[in-house]
Amino acid sequence: MHMVATRAATLLLLLLVGGCAGDRPAGAPAQVKAAPDAAVLMAADATRDAGRYAEALRIYQRLLLNTAPLPAARYGAAECSLALGQPAAAATQFDGLVANAEFHARALQGRGMAQFALGQRDQAGQSLHEATASDPSLWRAWNGLGDLADQGRQPNVAATLYAKALALHPNSAMVVNNIGFSLLSSGKYPEAIAEFREALTLEPGNVTVQTNLRLALAASGDYAAALQSAPREQMPDLLNNVGYIALRRGDYTAARRYLASAVDATGNGDTVAGRNLDWLDATRRSSE
Repeated sequence: MHMVATRAATLLLLLLVGGCAGDRPAGAPAQVKAAPDAAVLMAADATRDAGRYAEALRIYQRLLLNTAPLPAARYGAAECSLALGQPAAAATQFDGLVANAEFHARALQGRGMAQFALGQRDQAGQSLHEATASDPSLWRAWNGLGDLADQGRQPNVAATLYAKALALHPNSAMVVNNIGFSLLSSGKYPEAIAEFREALTLEPGNVTVQTNLRLALAASGDYAAALQSAPREQMPDLLNNVGYIALRRGDYTAARRYLASAVDATGNGDTVAGRNLDWLDATRRSSE
């Protein structure tokens, strides 16, 4: 669906550019100039919606270089910067749009998410609260506030905020995963497992959700299920995670088995798993 949208936008661009030469009505240069810009912006937005953020960012940047600054292009570039893991650049770009009436609330949301990624929790909370006050329909802002509440060890507050996000954006694997992780952090393992499984029905290939489900299964004591059908390349990290969780549960026999297997899988004792194994041995010696 996204590929079709991108191709359609690109085709529109070609048609508009082709129609400008020779057929332009007299006295309408501003309209002719605006049409190609609108088509380029449409193509950039469709590319961003398809998840091709680096490509979309290049289109936005060319558009901003070649024409007078367009708020919509600046907003699109800011969203791409955020998605590409460039929160400092995104925060600056969003901040420049806060005063724009059309993008005010969305710019506050984006700035808050960028500040969150930069570890600026207080500023992020203020931006996200202002965003939801300006536009209560911004589900990403509610989701971000829920994540902040979770980090502040307020699971009940987080649950309320996540519920608002999910009501606005039903069937969001991201929000359902966050609900699951909040439950996992609160020690509610069966409930967390159910949420992660629900998130995987919505987005089966989501590696983050798959990993979280494995962690929840291990935390519940079902180590075998946590490792079942795991890709070979993920196995060393998963074995370490399961071993560490077993260690924290006081299940030293299982912890040693999984941590030793993680070391064997890498062939290197100087790893996180190796250090966890040393910690386990030291813990057991001190308790004897």
